[in-house]
Amino acid sequence: MARNNRPYAATRDGGGVDRMERVNDLLRDTIAEVVARELKDPRVDLALLSVTEVRASRDLRNATVMVSALSSPNSTEAEQSEAATAAVEALSNAAPFIHRTIRRRLHMKRVPWPAFELDLRIAGAAEVQERIRSLGAS
Repeated sequence: MARNNRPYAATRDGGGVDRMERVNDLLRDTIAEVVARELKDPRVDLALLSVTEVRASRDLRNATVMVSALSSPNSTEAEQSEAATAAVEALSNAAPFIHRTIRRRLHMKRVPWPAFELDLRIAGAAEVQERIRSLGAS
C-alpha cells in the first residue's frame, strides 16, 4: 500500500492541519481564561495582557504561548518593556498551575506544557499607530 506523500496527511478521524488549528485555538482560549480569571500574581495585573497565539507541537507535549503585555498608556517604553518581561516571567513560573488547570478543563488525552514568550507584534503596531497620530497632529 502506498503512503500518502502530503506533509500533513489526514487520518481517519479527519486530523491534520485543521485539527491542529482547532487545538491551538482551544488552548489559546482556555489559557487566556485561566490567566485572566484564576491567576493571582501582581506582575500579571497589567492594563492589557492577552494571549495572542498558541503553537502546540504535533505530539502535543509542548506549546509555545505568545503573550502580548502592555502597561498603562502614560508609562515610558522602558517601563512597559520591564513590565512585559516581568509578566512573562510570572507566567513561566505559573506554568505548572496553568497546565494543571487546563488539563482539568479540557478533555484531551494529552495537554501540552505551556512555554510563554513575549509577542512583540502588537507593541510594534501600537508604536506605528502612535507615530501616525503624531504626524496627523502636526
